[in-house]
Amino acid sequence: MTRFTPLIPVAFVLLWHTGFLGARGTMPHGPALTTLSIRFFIVMLLVAGLAWLSRAAWPATWQQRGHLMVAGALIHGVYLGGVFWAVEHGMGAATSALIVGLQPLLTALLAIWLLAERTTVVLWLGLVFGLAGTVLVVVFDAGQVGTTGAVYAILVALVGISVGSVYQKKFVRAFDWRAGAVWQFAGSLLVTVPITVFVERELPTVTGQYLFWLGWLIVVLSIGAVALLNTLIQSQSAINVASFFYLIPSLVAVTSWLVFGDTMRWTTWIGIGLTSFGVWLATRPRPARAPANEA
Repeated sequence: MTRFTPLIPVAFVLLWHTGFLGARGTMPHGPALTTLSIRFFIVMLLVAGLAWLSRAAWPATWQQRGHLMVAGALIHGVYLGGVFWAVEHGMGAATSALIVGLQPLLTALLAIWLLAERTTVVLWLGLVFGLAGTVLVVVFDAGQVGTTGAVYAILVALVGISVGSVYQKKFVRAFDWRAGAVWQFAGSLLVTVPITVFVERELPTVTGQYLFWLGWLIVVLSIGAVALLNTLIQSQSAINVASFFYLIPSLVAVTSWLVFGDTMRWTTWIGIGLTSFGVWLATRPRPARAPANEA
């Protein structure tokens, strides 16, 4: 463990939350899933070139490649596709953040069931505090549900990120993120491209703003943040990793306040405090279980 390891979750949360800004910047210029497909394809080419130039270790078996593709399809294709589709079809960002904010609790249940991860009362208290803070941050701005399709899409996104994180933790052993990301984004394209071809059938209008935010989503989110996410999934429990997502709505609220002049209510500040405290409780080091006494 290096001295910078504790900073990885901080960097991940700071980078990941800017995806909402990227969506806000690109969505007015073209269909959401078309933009995601373009983003995933360019990222796949870039990380493939990076893996080749740096002589990264590629997944050795087709089984591992297949697991990486499934994880990528769930974490990137299903999750991002669901969120972008929901927002595009009328769901407010606050409402979508609230629903996806249920992810840590769903991930915890899946991790206990599939990974036999150990939990404590303190961990569950942390998850509850995190959820309470998330609700407080967004509930007063929520209410824009959009179409029935938007509701289904955001629920699918919630399941995608939760199942995908647990799936990767269970089935994908340690891998080089540069080479592994190629297979992950190939899997994500299997989700978004068919919808792009058969449903949207429209290309984005290329403007300077669109290119800026597309570049941001590619470099900062799909390369930088995803590399950090893969590192966290390999080094921490699935429950710990999921709890960091509680911080996303709070950061989005603060960033929107600073950048776009959105309103920050007193409930927002209290919610941020509750969420931060909950994440600290859920991710604080837990003492190892004492070995049973031998007869």
